[in-house]
Amino acid sequence: MKHLIAALAALAIGSCDREPLRNVAELGDDDPSTACAVPAGEPFRVLFDGFEAPMRNYEVFSSGGAPASDPAGWVLCGSHDGRRWVELDRREGASFCSRFQPLAGRIAQPSDYAAYRLEFFPQSGADTVAVGEVRFRDRDREAGWSAFVYPEVRFEVLSPETEGAAIYARLVQRPDDYIRHHARKVAEELFYSAADTMNAVGRIDYTLSDYEGVSAKSGTPAATSIVYSTRHIERSAVESLAKLDYETRGVLFHELVHAYQFEPRGIGTYSTNREFWACIEGLADAVRAQAGYFDAEALRRPGGHWLDGYRTTGFFLQWLTTLRPDALREFHVTVRDLEPWSFDGAMRAMFGPERGIERMWAEYQEFLAAEQAGAERQMQAERQAGAQAEQRAQAAGR
Repeated sequence: MKHLIAALAALAIGSCDREPLRNVAELGDDDPSTACAVPAGEPFRVLFDGFEAPMRNYEVFSSGGAPASDPAGWVLCGSHDGRRWVELDRREGASFCSRFQPLAGRIAQPSDYAAYRLEFFPQSGADTVAVGEVRFRDRDREAGWSAFVYPEVRFEVLSPETEGAAIYARLVQRPDDYIRHHARKVAEELFYSAADTMNAVGRIDYTLSDYEGVSAKSGTPAATSIVYSTRHIERSAVESLAKLDYETRGVLFHELVHAYQFEPRGIGTYSTNREFWACIEGLADAVRAQAGYFDAEALRRPGGHWLDGYRTTGFFLQWLTTLRPDALREFHVTVRDLEPWSFDGAMRAMFGPERGIERMWAEYQEFLAAEQAGAERQMQAERQAGAQAEQRAQAAGR
């Protein structure tokens, strides 16, 4: 955990006659590793204001601390004027399957509330209660997904003696639920709703193994196997548990895409056709990036080819979402429907007969060149500003 903000007991955060914390920076910075923690003597309240549209969903994230510090539950209220509050949702018996994990709540009766207040309750016997992040959303993320069929998960540690296995256990407390959670998140990126035609992923055998590599998927959708390297876990955890969380979720997203994605038809196989291979690996990295587990802006560069696969293809596919928000889903539909499939056919089906893959790739390269030039100008301006500040400091010291 980067920060653990401990509130002074004198503030009496949970006391009903005290003002609640307001817009706590650590709870709204899109980083669950920066947490707000208070003594567990009483529940604590946090107020969020400045809303201009009705919120329909919210998420509460666990921190990177001990599971015993997770909130046992909470009450969400809304207010139009900051004085009269209406209860909107209540959670009891909250249980997070891992560190930095969201639990979603739904606002059944949305309204244009100006402020929302969350009151958190500690676990019995806990010294503190800590929350990593709170996010509100104006879109009902549950709509169309309540009927999603979660796969059966069989989790096994093949190398329990390794440090990586112990580190993974500190990050993930309930691996089965953790993997099922990500299975649905992958499906949400690939499909429009749970009613869409999709691969019936029946069982996922997920194992931790001591080998030199990262992760690999094998099997069929009905019986998918994924292995994750304990050595890679150890390397990824050197910086922090948060860095390991970012990497572990990203790797899991990539592998689960392989379970749910359609395969190109009429062009051979993964091992015999480069376009087939680039589609499979590119879409997996595109979904990982779209979910926020690649820093695409920092990693992508001009050059390469759309058939290079992985990040090169993936970042191109993700860039298409800047043109059409549902571009990844639309691309996936072409994989299902076109025969023979090709990148060129997919682009023309999505963007019109005049915009094939060569034109779309050229537009992407122009975007990357402009992005790189802008980054270089910014770096140069920052260097100049630093040099000028140093000159002023030297002049002032004379």
